[in-house]
Order: sequence, then C-alpha cells, then structure tokens
Amino acid sequence: MEDKQHRRLSDYKTDELFELDPYELTELLNEEFGYHLIVEDGMIETADDLKAAGILMTRLANAFPYLAYLSSIAKIKVRQAKRDKNIKKDEIDDAIDRKEAISNITEAVNMQYNAISRLVTVKQQINEELKMTDGR
Repeated sequence: MEDKQHRRLSDYKTDELFELDPYELTELLNEEFGYHLIVEDGMIETADDLKAAGILMTRLANAFPYLAYLSSIAKIKVRQAKRDKNIKKDEIDDAIDRKEAISNITEAVNMQYNAISRLVTVKQQINEELKMTDGR
C-alpha cells in the first residue's frame, strides 16, 4: 500500500477521507486547494498575470463543487455520529472538526475566486480608461 504521507486528496475515496485524523484531512485539503496567485504589488499588470489569474480561477471554480459535495457528506456524517449512541464523544468531535476543515477550505476557495475576479475586473476597467484617454 502507498505511504499515506505521499498520497494526494484524489488518491482517497470519499469514505476514506472521513476516516482520516482531522489534522491530516486539513493538511490534504490545504495541499490540494491552497492556491496562490503571485503578482507584483498584488495587481494584475501583464498578459502573463492575466493568464495565470484565468488558470487559477478555473481551478478554483472546479474545486468548489467537489468541496461543496464533501461539505454535504461531512454534515451528514456529523449528524449520524451524534445519533449513534455507540460513538464516543471524541469521534463526534473529530467528525465536527472534519466538517469545519472542509467548510473553511471551501470558504477560502470562494474568497480566493472572488478576490481574483475583482483583480481581473479592476484590470479591465483600467484598460478601458486607458483606451478612452489614449493612454494619457
């Protein structure tokens, strides 16, 4: 069997993810969805910056439905754990922590998407203003 430390999120079946230690799941989610757009001075200036932003927006947009799915499953798992009288409090707490980890990364992905979208919009507005003033 493959070493867990070298496995990516996509190497796990959904049920396996919910058996992981909450910290380990959080690390996997961060490795998979902790995207960064590196642009000079926090602004999109060049065509390469714009291309990188577009690629990242696509990745973020593709990540969101998967994370929403995981979030739904996590919510169900928490409810099931709370209803099951044979489950210890620690296991319920772990289920809640997994749900929170997924919710937090989903929120971060959404925030990143919105921030990049705003940067692209600002760049487009600047370009429109430059066209209207002939670059003056």
